[in-house]
Amino acid sequence: VRLLLATVSTLALSVAAHAEQPASEPATDTQTTESQSAPAAETAVVLDTVTVTASKVETSAIDAPASISIVDDEELDRYQPQNLGDILRSLPGVETSGGPRATAQMPSIRGLTDDRVVIRLDGARANFRSGHKGGLFLDPETLKQVEVFRGPASTMQGTGALGGVLALETVTADDMLEDGERVGARVKTGYASVDSALTLNSMAYAKPTDGSDVLVSLSHMNSGNYETGDGLKEQYTDDNYINGLFKGSVDVGDTGNIHLMLQRYADHHILPTSPDSAVGSTTVIVKRKTRQTTGVLGFDYYSDTSDLIDANVNVYGMNTNIYESRLSQTRLDERDLVTLGAEGSNTARFDLGSTDLAVTFGGEVFEDSQEGRRGGAPTPGLYPDADMLISGFYIDNQLDVTDALQLTAGIRYDSFDLSSASGNSRTDDALSPRFSASYRLTSWMQPYVSYAEAFNAPSLTQLYNDGIHFGNNQFVPNPNLDAEKAKTWEFGTNFKADQLFTSRDSLRAKVAVFRNEITDYIEQSVTGGFSGTTTSSNLPEAEIKGFEADVNYDTGIVFAGVAASILRGENSETGDNLSNIQGDKLSLSGGYRLMDYGLELGGRATMVAKQDRMPDDTADRGGYTRLDLFARWDASDYVDGLQVNAGIDNLLDQTYRTSDAIIYEPGRNFKISASMKF
Repeated sequence: VRLLLATVSTLALSVAAHAEQPASEPATDTQTTESQSAPAAETAVVLDTVTVTASKVETSAIDAPASISIVDDEELDRYQPQNLGDILRSLPGVETSGGPRATAQMPSIRGLTDDRVVIRLDGARANFRSGHKGGLFLDPETLKQVEVFRGPASTMQGTGALGGVLALETVTADDMLEDGERVGARVKTGYASVDSALTLNSMAYAKPTDGSDVLVSLSHMNSGNYETGDGLKEQYTDDNYINGLFKGSVDVGDTGNIHLMLQRYADHHILPTSPDSAVGSTTVIVKRKTRQTTGVLGFDYYSDTSDLIDANVNVYGMNTNIYESRLSQTRLDERDLVTLGAEGSNTARFDLGSTDLAVTFGGEVFEDSQEGRRGGAPTPGLYPDADMLISGFYIDNQLDVTDALQLTAGIRYDSFDLSSASGNSRTDDALSPRFSASYRLTSWMQPYVSYAEAFNAPSLTQLYNDGIHFGNNQFVPNPNLDAEKAKTWEFGTNFKADQLFTSRDSLRAKVAVFRNEITDYIEQSVTGGFSGTTTSSNLPEAEIKGFEADVNYDTGIVFAGVAASILRGENSETGDNLSNIQGDKLSLSGGYRLMDYGLELGGRATMVAKQDRMPDDTADRGGYTRLDLFARWDASDYVDGLQVNAGIDNLLDQTYRTSDAIIYEPGRNFKISASMKF
């Protein structure tokens, strides 16, 4: 942490010194990076990435008065991720829960996970949750970028956003086509040594007309059991999935656009019935088939004659099915969740002289319908038949008082109706206000303060589970659970400067401290062991507070990043520590571009301190240091359209576990991939 503070202070002093001298060229709102098609062959200046979670008003992430990190296509390319953990590893305040099995991983943001984090895929809610079984089924080959919003976000995102938002965005034809191209294709293959994983991806894309585009993608990944740092094979960690993606859009007139996304994910593997657990003598092993179908149909429209119309509407659906059959006996378990939803908003802009006002009205309604079966019979103790209908609407205002001062205020109302096949039902509602103020003290420094409230309706499983949990331990349903509510204050500063030491370098940094007070925090407790009971109940109040920083510097030749976070969580009534709070984290990354050779070399070091502030001593986790290396080569000068990526994950072959994981992470992993564009 001292290193981070020293780094931030040094950069701030450098920026301040630079600000006192006239620049040879005016600074701009751009960031020096590489283009996707030529990752190391030339230096380009591109606009700062626009956030999709903070506001409906187009805002770059670095200017937003919020803690936002974006993993873009460059970063995805560098580290060749095999799962969610590979994608989120460098981010402050973010971890994955569920262990290293890809289909069990879930995001943990500021110590909150599962249904306390909203997950969206191209705008569609991914709401599947089923105890230890995970809920996010991911094909990294189709991702364009991954955005993480840290902190309560219910005003814009609705129920569940106590910890934050994970927004996954898939590629489009425009992302893949070079300038002037109408039709293209890409084939890619990759290999990872630690689990003998072989990945294949094929894409075809086109712009049939100036106002339309289409993309089709097919991926297949097959892997074996991986080896940990101590040389042992981790049983039942193999995987095999196929993922198909279709995306298309067509302009409607000069100011409208209709877009469609369809995705089908299918996974087959053998693993423990609780995939986040280790394999022991009593572990139940199952053949598991996962099917997830997602569809999003959207319409965007703005008026070129009126500032009062800038609208969008999305209709989405996601169906997730898990089928499990035990190897030791003939028994079939099924879990099925269907999510259907629609959301829309319109932003009206008003010119009030020296002040600009943007007013956004919006709303969302979605329904979750879940069914559980064992041998064709309902499973009230594992996955009860139940429905949840949530509807909400909001108003959000952004007022640019001056060029330097910006105020944001909004409020959302949500109502939810939950019912189960047993006849129990619940209705409730919630208000989620937010407020922020930011002031650009200088061209490079923007402090802000924000306050936000969020809520999380109790899940269908938490309310209605009734039956055997394990052994003779019985679930005790609690249909009277209250919704969790969060109130968070955050104080932060954004740093943005260009041409610090060279004519093309750039600095981007976000630093923040926060305090999140959660009332009616839902916690599951197990008493009496194999012959006892399991139930969920509300804690009066819990508190999570911390510090985060995310700093990036790029000259076009040399680039570096520093990310750090310190989190603390406790039961405010008893003073006991909360579970799922990750250890103090520091990530250092950097690299060098050899422009004449189209080559980029670099690495990343992730250091996590020992975490012994846990409610149960058996949940303590030791600290670890993980070192990853990467190389990217744009070989287009030799073979047109060829790009080669290589890397070594966990170079030091460390044996370690993350966060609340029970099993150990993979050991040293040599990775290589090659792609060819036509």
